[in-house]
Amino acid sequence: MKLASRAAFASWLVWTAALALVASFSALACGRSDLTDYDIVGADGGLLGDGGPTLDGGDDGGGGDGGGPCTTAEECDDRDKCTGDFCSDGRCVHETKDSDNDGTGDVACGGSDCNDTDPNVHPGAPETCTNKRDDNCDGLVDCADPTCKGQPGCACGPSELCGNGADDDCNGKTDCADPACAKQPGCVCGPKEICNDGVDDDCNGEVDCNDPACAADVACACRAKEDCANGIDDDCNGLFDCNDPSCKSDSGCQCRTKRETCSNGQDDNCNGLIDCADPSCQGSNACACTGRTPQPEQCANGIDDDCNGKADCADPVCATSPSCKKCVLEVCNDGVDNDCNDLVDCADPACRFAPNCKPAVEICDNGLDDDHNGFTDCDDPACKKNPLCVKKHENCLTAQPISASGTFTGDTTGAVGHFAGSCGGAAGEAVFELDIAAPSHVVLDTRGTQFDSALYVRTGSCQAGRELACDDDSGGAHAALLDFRILYPGKYFAFVDGFTIDPRRGPDEGPYVLNVSITPNPTEICDNGFDDDGDHLVDCADSDCTSVGACLNCDNGQPPSPELGAGKCTDGRDNDCDGKVDCADNDCHASDFYVTECCDGKDDNGNGIVDDFSCRCVSNADCPGGQRCYVDTAFACGPPCTNFVGDVCPFVAAGSTCSLTTRQCEYGP
Repeated sequence: MKLASRAAFASWLVWTAALALVASFSALACGRSDLTDYDIVGADGGLLGDGGPTLDGGDDGGGGDGGGPCTTAEECDDRDKCTGDFCSDGRCVHETKDSDNDGTGDVACGGSDCNDTDPNVHPGAPETCTNKRDDNCDGLVDCADPTCKGQPGCACGPSELCGNGADDDCNGKTDCADPACAKQPGCVCGPKEICNDGVDDDCNGEVDCNDPACAADVACACRAKEDCANGIDDDCNGLFDCNDPSCKSDSGCQCRTKRETCSNGQDDNCNGLIDCADPSCQGSNACACTGRTPQPEQCANGIDDDCNGKADCADPVCATSPSCKKCVLEVCNDGVDNDCNDLVDCADPACRFAPNCKPAVEICDNGLDDDHNGFTDCDDPACKKNPLCVKKHENCLTAQPISASGTFTGDTTGAVGHFAGSCGGAAGEAVFELDIAAPSHVVLDTRGTQFDSALYVRTGSCQAGRELACDDDSGGAHAALLDFRILYPGKYFAFVDGFTIDPRRGPDEGPYVLNVSITPNPTEICDNGFDDDGDHLVDCADSDCTSVGACLNCDNGQPPSPELGAGKCTDGRDNDCDGKVDCADNDCHASDFYVTECCDGKDDNGNGIVDDFSCRCVSNADCPGGQRCYVDTAFACGPPCTNFVGDVCPFVAAGSTCSLTTRQCEYGP
């Protein structure tokens, strides 16, 4: 209950005192000693009694004590979408809704916050003078706000310049709209507004039909149709824009009838409020914790009380709750996980002896999981060597090996789609394993394929390896083309895939052609800034180039050498003749993550690790004692990845993981 004045408050106290007196007489008559059964909260928030109604001052960002003892938040629900209700220390508390927790109540709930989605915008916030928004909710933006006067970028000139489009004297009026320009050439005000020239002729700040002087002008007469986005009642029916019935079918107005989606970052219903700031989202799971403190999960109220994104029985804490006990014995032929162990029918050990679950040999072309192991036909490991599956090689089990140049053909018609690349690949695919024995220049293309194809290559692992490249149409006529100037020794997986599945004509599939060119051990070109021969040494740093062209004695008359290790990175010389000296050279600044660390024998970033992945290397011989060369990922020196508390690999090379065998970060499992 809210009181409007001190007089009303005093009257209320007199009234409640009288009730208390009556209650005390009744209690004495009945032999009771608990004379009061409700609290009275004073104007300062102090309790005058011991369990009754609350006086709430109704502050913008404040809240009130709802009174009454409680044990759960449900007992405190006041059915008001503009309050957060919870039980604290045995008493109900109702907080005024403040979606962005900036101390100012939401405007949709009667507050004065002009932006309920940004905690840095609210009355009393400092105005930032260059961010093009009204930070302190006074209706003035940036330099138009008096608090920005004299700030950088807002210094006001002595007078208005009358043709530069700026408010030079900071009075809120620009160019000819500023009285200072009224008599300047080009700004002389006429005696009357011309109602169709787009100019403020009488200098009153209103242009054409927006000027009251044009109300009766024929140019401003009522139109036959409402313009639904100009803020004017064009057809003179008293309604404008989307409020006019004639705008019902306008695309800009239709979204007002849409329902707000509460977690997509968009204003779906066009009311200026996004997601949880929109009152229509109150009570949705996506907004369950907006403006309130997490509480213990109640397992049958439809609310995510503890704010972990899972409500009621979906929350693991409710697993033993009586209201969530719905598991029964597994039924072995209904396609349902009846006993709630995440195993269905014959995959559940409980169905081991069911008649329909007796083990059988997998038949590799009947569309059935014959041996009940969860895999069907060619996806079953038992079919790995089946001739039909080997011919189709549509998955990682049956990837066709390639170790030399050649042309490979096949047909993806009816192939199951297991994978997709970043550039496409929604249909079924053919999978190839490239075994690269030496550093090689590799070119792949699908020219001659009879459908729109996508081609992508992964390294390390067929299923989870890092994608090196993906292409759709670079080969021309819906053919893909990938050109790898160098692939280092190892296994790579190439996927010939159908670009998409069209809703009418179906999947991109059919006969395909994969052309493969593998050129091992290419020659180093000594002036192109690229590691052509795959030894991780570029141009003059490569021993193949020591006496070639500009590399000859390029280090101040000395032969060039790789700029590897702290000694070479602190000698003040451009050892590899790439135009960069010491820490300015990428070889001495190898880490993309530890940007302040240089290969100088020091702990530059203060994290306790000397030369933290900053020294380029080709082998372990290039690294100081205790460190190793991460040759599968960064080609930089660092301590074994198993020495770190936590996973260092995301910082060494995104997408890699720490191998317990090699003790360095590697791509793939």
